[in-house]
Amino acid sequence: MRKLFFFIIKRLPSNYLRVKFYKIFFKYKIGKNAKIGKCVLNAKKVTIGDNVLIRDDNHISCGDLYIANNVSIHSGNRIMGNGNFRIGKNSRIINNHYIDLYNNVSIGYNSWLAGKSSQIWTHGSISTKLGKKMDVIIGNNVYVGSNVSIAPGVSVADNNLIGLGSVVTSSFEESNTIVLGNPSTVVKHNIDWKKDW
Repeated sequence: MRKLFFFIIKRLPSNYLRVKFYKIFFKYKIGKNAKIGKCVLNAKKVTIGDNVLIRDDNHISCGDLYIANNVSIHSGNRIMGNGNFRIGKNSRIINNHYIDLYNNVSIGYNSWLAGKSSQIWTHGSISTKLGKKMDVIIGNNVYVGSNVSIAPGVSVADNNLIGLGSVVTSSFEESNTIVLGNPSTVVKHNIDWKKDW
C-alpha cells in the first residue's frame, strides 16, 4: 500500500497536495513554507522544519528523519537504509549524493554536502558482523566538497572543510582545519574556511 501511495505522491501536480498527502496519510510533521518536490520520503517518523526545500528526484528511506529549519536538499540524492538521518538548520545537500543508513548519519547546522557524487557509508563486513556501531557524525559549519567518500564510524568536528575527492577513513576531532587527500589528512590548521578558503 505504501508503494502505491508513493507512486501517487510523486505524480501529484503541486507542492500543496504533496505536503497534505504526507501529513494526512503518513502523519508526518511538516513545518511552514516547506516545499517538497516529486520525491519519496519513506520513514517511520518524519519531522520537517520551516522553510525546508526538498527538490524533485530525491529518495529518502530511513528509520527516523529529522530535517531542521531552512535546510535545502537538491535533486538526485539517495539517502537509504534503516538507520536514522538528522540534518541541522541552514544546512544543504546539493546533487546526486549517496548516504548509506545501515547505521545513523547526523549532519550539523550550517553544513554543506556540496557539489555532487559524494558517498557516506555506515557499514562494513567485518565490523558489522562484530556488532560495532558505525554511525557517521558531521559537525556544524562543515563543508564537504564534491566526490568525497566518508567511511563508516567517522566523525568530523565543527568548522572544517573536506576538499573534493577526499577519502575520509578516520575521524578528525580538531576544528578549523582543511582536510584533503586519500587517505585524508589535515593540510592546514587554524583556518576559518568561510573566510580564508
